[in-house]
Amino acid sequence: MTQASGASGKTAPPAPTGRSATKYLVIVGAATYFFWISLYLYVPVLPLQARELGANLEMVGLVIAAYAIGQILLRIPVGVGSDIIGRKPFAVAALVLAALGALWLGLAPNPWSLFAARTLTGIAAAGWVAISVLFASYYSPDKSSRAMAVLMSVNTLSLVTATFVGGIVAEYFGNLSTFYGASGMGFAGAMLLLIAPEPRIAKTARYSLSTLVNVIKTPLLLRVAAIAITLQFVTFGVNFGFLPIHAENLGASKSEIGYITTAGLVASVVGTALSAWVSSRWGPTAAIIIAAAATLVSLVMMTITTDLLTLTGLQAFNGFGRGMMNTVLISMALASAPVATRATAMGSYQALYAIGMLLGPAASGPIAAAFGIEMVFWAAAAATVFGGALALVKPLPRRQ
Repeated sequence: MTQASGASGKTAPPAPTGRSATKYLVIVGAATYFFWISLYLYVPVLPLQARELGANLEMVGLVIAAYAIGQILLRIPVGVGSDIIGRKPFAVAALVLAALGALWLGLAPNPWSLFAARTLTGIAAAGWVAISVLFASYYSPDKSSRAMAVLMSVNTLSLVTATFVGGIVAEYFGNLSTFYGASGMGFAGAMLLLIAPEPRIAKTARYSLSTLVNVIKTPLLLRVAAIAITLQFVTFGVNFGFLPIHAENLGASKSEIGYITTAGLVASVVGTALSAWVSSRWGPTAAIIIAAAATLVSLVMMTITTDLLTLTGLQAFNGFGRGMMNTVLISMALASAPVATRATAMGSYQALYAIGMLLGPAASGPIAAAFGIEMVFWAAAAATVFGGALALVKPLPRRQ
């Protein structure tokens, strides 16, 4: 499509090649790195900050769940808009909103203000649709799996940095420092992204409502999104939700909570790196089952361990599974649509899996309050079993 043709009729610059393409891949990759740091630098202490502001366990769950609201509502519109007028404007806006949301989190005087600020960061996260497809547009269409593997590696490395540094920063400078640091990273990423031109994409058909409907009802897209819902349920209900509180109850300091979270993300890099090899050798269904098994075992064992070192190892095992599953699913979602509508496909996929981001912490709060935090891990284990079963119903295609 004549990128960004839309209502303006302007033509985007041709796709960069050679060293130029590499240069802009590095720039967009660096902006992506800053984007995720701006959204996750404070994640290890966000539940603790909510508690310090007076939130009960149900409210902690709502604050964490607020991150999903904007993503559920806006990821499809962002995807559609990105396919029609271009990906870059939405990508830049996402970084600016991430910066403003982090600043608001730092200034929030009570749990409900924290909830509103976290909702704004969720709106910013909806821009991941545009950023991910913008990055992939620097690769040829037949290399979408490689593009996603590289991008997910950047994503995971930035989360490793954010959670590792965030815990230490909070330990020495207080919780608020993580929010203000995240805000600075968001603004820096936006400035970086302004440098990179958006490649032109050949338009194959006029965009219409039927285009959106046809993308959303793609059977493969719907199935991988359903599996991803269970993955996000675990990630936001446990790993970014009640695991920090569980670890604190076991005696962990803020920096130790950061280390535990980081262990899962470091292992996630390994899972991401191995995902393409496992998928090509045994197929994506096998990769998802391996990932689900690793996640399931870790969740069950977390309910009985009282040792922080063991908890860290289990979190690493959990992260390995999540990294592998996440990369396989996002690669299949991207490949489920033609190049001209890939932002729509990615937006639809991410909007659907954001249901898990909402349900995980929203359900985990009442579960923890009524039955104890350990029961949150059992609920996540049940979701993992369901996700694995969805992959087994019908073998997923090896390559689109």
